[in-house]
Amino acid sequence: MLHLDDTEVDQITAECAASGALYFRADFAWSDVQYDGATSWNWENVDRVVNSATDEGLSLIAIVDYFPPWADVDTDTIFWRDFVYQAGLRYIPLGVNVWEMWNEPNITNFWPNPDVEDYVDKILIPGSNAIRQAALELDMPVIILTGGLAPAASDGNNISQLDFVNGIYNHGGADYFDALGQHPYCWPLDPAIPDTYNWFLNTDELRDVMITNGDESKQIWGTEMGWPTSSLGSNGVSEVTQALYLESAYSLWNDWDWTGPLIWYAYNDAGEDFNDPEDNFGLVDFDFVPKPSLDSFININTLCEPNTASNVDITIENNGITLFPNPVVDVFSISGLTHASTIQIVDPSGAVYQDYSNSSSVIEIDITSLPTGVYFVTIEREGFAKICLKQILKD
Repeated sequence: MLHLDDTEVDQITAECAASGALYFRADFAWSDVQYDGATSWNWENVDRVVNSATDEGLSLIAIVDYFPPWADVDTDTIFWRDFVYQAGLRYIPLGVNVWEMWNEPNITNFWPNPDVEDYVDKILIPGSNAIRQAALELDMPVIILTGGLAPAASDGNNISQLDFVNGIYNHGGADYFDALGQHPYCWPLDPAIPDTYNWFLNTDELRDVMITNGDESKQIWGTEMGWPTSSLGSNGVSEVTQALYLESAYSLWNDWDWTGPLIWYAYNDAGEDFNDPEDNFGLVDFDFVPKPSLDSFININTLCEPNTASNVDITIENNGITLFPNPVVDVFSISGLTHASTIQIVDPSGAVYQDYSNSSSVIEIDITSLPTGVYFVTIEREGFAKICLKQILKD
């Protein structure tokens, strides 16, 4: 994004906003801003992305990452801290309140010789302190994410997600992030079928590490996930399968009560090589022709329109509304309905199975006749945004 021209950037952010997406994740690269040295500052490319995304009403996830040519892991952290601090002062007032500390620091693609202690001491702690200082001076809230971790094995080069998260805690990083970043890729596997390599379902193993370390109150954000529509020989999936896996993934993710946002990678294909997975993760192809997955993504977002009162924390509990029990067999209840509302039960494709209206703050809903499956419960109060409750599982 940083090296596209204005027209290209504006096309992507406009189409992402039209899809109903809430978040737009982009690099705020140290390597770009201070390419020429510690006293050089060039914010032009980041400005272009920030202005375009915010003009479209998208909330940015800022990935602060990547060493410029004059710096490496051994460079005095004062320079990294200053970059992150200046980025915070510049962009927090523009509404950039989610900050991700690096991208996939557990693999060699994005960090030379990955080392958890180096990451904690030289990136996470000084970066977190810098953003928090900027936020304090501006009197504005921020959310700090660890760098989203890629599926990998600890093989002497890369570090597995489990080992990396354990390492963050072992090296004193617990107080320096508000949510854990995870990249739950499992392509070409089905996200719903357990497998050693299914790091979508295996995200709960990272949750176990957090609980063991007393961090059960923190969420896991899925800051990248997707399936490439490259050739099957390159571990790609068909366009139809990509769409089906997308719906399944969001359904599974939203059924966990400890997860935050889940970010699809990517909106548009990066290239035209059908044999290269990296070119084919888009909801639209290289020429912006939609794949079936775009319709699936739009359907999911239509059902999950956020409460407009907040652009950071959109959990239903903030509206005082609760749903119980979940999973449910025959009957469930919704409480905390302070106004007359329209309530619908819909499936992930958008088909409405039942709709109701309430006359009191609590309503009981009988779903005995519904087939077993996952459903959305939507609540709409006249003049207000539709709220998407946590999905219900009908056993």
